[in-house]
Amino acid sequence: MASLIETPNSFRRRSEFYHQLSVLLQAGVGLTQSLEQIAPPSQRDGLHIRESIDRLNAGETFSETLIGREKWLPAFDRMMIEAGEAGGRLDDTLRILSDHYHQRSALIRDVLMKLAYPLFIIHFIILMPGIILYGSSLLGGGSASLLGAFFPSLLTLGALYTAVFFVLYLGQANRGFAIRHGIERIWHCTPMFGRAVKELKLSRLSFALYALLNAGVNVREAWESAASASGSPWLATSVRAWLPELDSGSLPSEALQRREEFPRTFRDLYTTGELSGQLDDSLQRLAKLYHDEGTRRLKSAAGIATGLVYGLVAITVAIIVIRFYLNYFGAALKLL
Repeated sequence: MASLIETPNSFRRRSEFYHQLSVLLQAGVGLTQSLEQIAPPSQRDGLHIRESIDRLNAGETFSETLIGREKWLPAFDRMMIEAGEAGGRLDDTLRILSDHYHQRSALIRDVLMKLAYPLFIIHFIILMPGIILYGSSLLGGGSASLLGAFFPSLLTLGALYTAVFFVLYLGQANRGFAIRHGIERIWHCTPMFGRAVKELKLSRLSFALYALLNAGVNVREAWESAASASGSPWLATSVRAWLPELDSGSLPSEALQRREEFPRTFRDLYTTGELSGQLDDSLQRLAKLYHDEGTRRLKSAAGIATGLVYGLVAITVAIIVIRFYLNYFGAALKLL
């Protein structure tokens, strides 16, 4: 199920897989029989499921069948499954994993939907000179061919697509940590979008913490794994810096209070939950709070970006129209 570039559909399929497995286990069906009844989302997943079934029949536990199979399930999932199986709560763990990937799928889909229209307008701006140039040639005001009119625009789009895919390639989890950290720092400095990105990653961190602690993972490992699962080098670096304090006997809430990079709301809610024994509830609240806030800011940023793009379109159209008429009247005056 793991792929080079994760998409909403890949997360949705993973969520459905865990949901089906959880429902069957809660209904009293054995693990091997449950895996046999699940329809694999792809042929590749079917091969991995078949291998797990064979190894289960050979006497291994489910978590043992997943050792060394990073290409199928990520380390976060395998740690969750191992902890849930050891604590006798595998069905609950799989349900939480299903919720985790459902949330990530919905989040990515929301982001893409918010950015779709501004991106469409940007494409239109880049193609507009070619449209006007080729249109004028069809009306007898020029001699540009279809390829000649659109070649500069296509060249610009090609360069932009190359840059975007290069950044996405470098941003993958299997690329250098320093490279991903540098790209993330640039994102955080981006006006409007930077804070939204931070809040969405804090939401993922909170939910991953909730999931790991509920699966029975100890606090130190839960923080370390949740920071990695958040996909944020910034969070992973920050958490790694104060993990030794936990080894010295400090509570996570005590270490967090000394870390200004975490928002005050996050630190206070986590501390309250830890001291009151309601950490699960606090983490769920934090996940929802930062998900809603990040999505709201992203929506606002996309709206502002759309307005800026509209203004750029208007200015571009005005410049192109003025230049067209200046050239037209200049040619007419020469004929006189």
